Amino acid sequence: MNLKNIFPALVLTAAVTAACDERHPDYFDEIDAVYFNNRGTGNVLTDTTDVTFVYEPLEETRMEVPVSVQLLGRAADFDRSVDISVSSDNAAEGTDYILPEKAVMPAGEYSFTYTVTLLRTEGLKSAEKDITLELHANEYFSLALTDMVQTADTASVIRHCIVFSDMFTSAPAAWEENVLGEFSQAKFNLICKVLEIDPDDFNDAAVMTLPRQMFILEEIRNYIEKESEKMDSGDYDKDIIDPDTGNPIEF
Repeated sequence: MNLKNIFPALVLTAAVTAACDERHPDYFDEIDAVYFNNRGTGNVLTDTTDVTFVYEPLEETRMEVPVSVQLLGRAADFDRSVDISVSSDNAAEGTDYILPEKAVMPAGEYSFTYTVTLLRTEGLKSAEKDITLELHANEYFSLALTDMVQTADTASVIRHCIVFSDMFTSAPAAWEENVLGEFSQAKFNLICKVLEIDPDDFNDAAVMTLPRQMFILEEIRNYIEKESEKMDSGDYDKDIIDPDTGNPIEF
């Protein structure tokens, strides 16, 4: 008897039998759980969202951060509330962020988005803030999953941290130091405000060309010179002052 031929046949028979069986595993019907399912580059699950206002237009004072809540189990034919708490050591609700009125897994759905609205405050220009969202079990859902092991690390699926600021960690991609000098946030903010430039333009070299940056240099130098002449009267643009030196910004 050729065992090599028998084994594949047994596997195929089992597969066909399973495919024809429409019954669902009992254990799956008994699960009603939720977890955070937020994925970044390469579809890798992450438990932290890091954002900054610096590339948003200066008039934009809010930023929405979506946090995905996933169902583990079967959808129900009625809405079910989800227990999410939010805490922070340095941010206050209403001042630094706004939460949705409720967290609900809608009837017939397997996921929903819990959107946190961040508020752009002056303090974000000098320090980052963070808030932590945490899932809790309630009468509708358990926490069957707490962590997910991945190739590089282990991510929490019941806690999600949002870190936010209005600061740079590095110069934007298209900033040309040979023209505009060493990058600083004070320079960047002044340029965008005075010349009404979309901050995100500085991330695109095709938009922020060398000739354009030379034009920017000439215009901003003229502006600083004119505003500096008003300093004795006190009626001048305070944003021309370098916070590190206390003197007008130099380009």
